[in-house]
Amino acid sequence: MTAYENSAFNGISNDTDRVEKSATLSGGAAVNKDQLATYERFLQFQRLINLYDTQSAVIPKKIGNPAPLGLCAFALTTFILSMYNAGATVPVTAHPGVVLGSAMFFGGLVQLLAGMWEFKAGNSFGALAFSAYGGFWLSVAALYVKAFGFLDDYNDDHVTINDALGVFFLGWTIFTFAMFIASHRTNGVLMALFFFLTLTFILLTASKFQNDHLNLKRAAGAFGILTSAIAWYGAFAALLTPDTSYFALPVYDLSKKAIISTIV
Repeated sequence: MTAYENSAFNGISNDTDRVEKSATLSGGAAVNKDQLATYERFLQFQRLINLYDTQSAVIPKKIGNPAPLGLCAFALTTFILSMYNAGATVPVTAHPGVVLGSAMFFGGLVQLLAGMWEFKAGNSFGALAFSAYGGFWLSVAALYVKAFGFLDDYNDDHVTINDALGVFFLGWTIFTFAMFIASHRTNGVLMALFFFLTLTFILLTASKFQNDHLNLKRAAGAFGILTSAIAWYGAFAALLTPDTSYFALPVYDLSKKAIISTIV
């Protein structure tokens, strides 16, 4: 029995003694034993409830960090598509069929789940980033899955299709630039990630508006590979904590507290 439980049950006996004494002092009248026993049980129940509430409030619920999972999902899917766009090992004009599986399940579903877990952990920035880019990869996969038929209405009009995809990537360029601005209080790794991801989307947007310009597409692929490398670095920097590793990877904390401690 813990010290707190001992104190709780000692309190019960003390309360019982007080009840008996008060009953004795009140003219020495006979005490209704049934009522006294009922009151004793009530006091014991109340003490146990208070003990349970106190212990459950003291024990913290440990939540795992979903950031490594979300960053790995983003990094791997970005790497595969960027290898296609850069024309590395596969022709730059190849259909991104192999990308679709990763885009739907790892980059899409898993990253979306990581975003939901970031909400649970109370990290609004991570929740927005992972949920949004999980939705991005699901959207990209849906565009190229023939069963959805999203591109069928263009009737092989490649100019119109590329212009439409340019508008799609332009929207994500604007969003990614906003995320880059919002990351200025996180750390240097995330700022670098969103900076190079913004450049990747700019080049992808420009390539689509130029009717799938191959050199711009290759440049987008090169920056995408760099972006995925930074995302992998950030994932393992978050994973290698003092509890799991003998060393840590620097992320260059840009929070106000870290900057003040550096100056002081």
